[in-house]
Amino acid sequence: MTNFLLNRVAFSIFGVDIYWYGIIITAGILVAFFLAFALCKRKGMSSGIPYEIVIAILPLGILCARLFAVLFDSGLSITDYFKFREGGMSIIGAIIGGAIGIVLLCIIRKRNFFAITDVLCTVLILAQAIGRWGNYFNSELYGQLITNPALQKFPIAVLIDGQYYEALFFYESMLNLLGFVLIICLFWYIKDKGVATGAYFIYYGTVRFFLEPRRQAEYILKLGKWQISRVMSLVMILIGIGILTYVIIAHFKSKKKEQTSETEKAVHTN
Repeated sequence: MTNFLLNRVAFSIFGVDIYWYGIIITAGILVAFFLAFALCKRKGMSSGIPYEIVIAILPLGILCARLFAVLFDSGLSITDYFKFREGGMSIIGAIIGGAIGIVLLCIIRKRNFFAITDVLCTVLILAQAIGRWGNYFNSELYGQLITNPALQKFPIAVLIDGQYYEALFFYESMLNLLGFVLIICLFWYIKDKGVATGAYFIYYGTVRFFLEPRRQAEYILKLGKWQISRVMSLVMILIGIGILTYVIIAHFKSKKKEQTSETEKAVHTN
């Protein structure tokens, strides 16, 4: 497969190739990590929270991202699990693994679940926006064939083996960046815990649901005839709606309780 513009190998160390994909994914993680400190400070949370999040999500996130890929990618099997350098990771699997890690973190460290996930989801979608550029260097995650010469140019299209295809990696990267702007605004200005988390699940689930069918067949993870990533996208949307519904109900219950308390105080004062 022809690379879009550059060689996928950035450099070699003692004969071991270091890929641009890994460098860009690492860059996304580092940007998210350092931004998490600012978000924790904004909410008056401990400066140690970002370290706890990294420890909780990275191992399980990586393991589940690979597991999800080998289970549902037709080009891989469970025997390929430990062949990480040959490629095959799923962001949906990473989210599942990361969620398990956060649950364990909150149980062990007695942290507020939504306080932690609000920070994580806000930085995660930015890391995803950066990480998608790894697909650019890997010459992967492209869409349908483009035959209109007027559209055969980047960022609309990418050149693969002499033909132009939709630049899906770029579309998702830009949509994730837009989602980051939306979610960080919600995080920054809304006090209720869980809003950023719910917004992330709804937004990213929607993005993946609509972009997934545009992929080339070999990049669509399936369970039988079902496009598993699309099914999981719907699950994410439903989870997000459930979270926001819970937050809204809790908000109004809290307001009602405050009003009742103030009324009782006024009666006793009189």
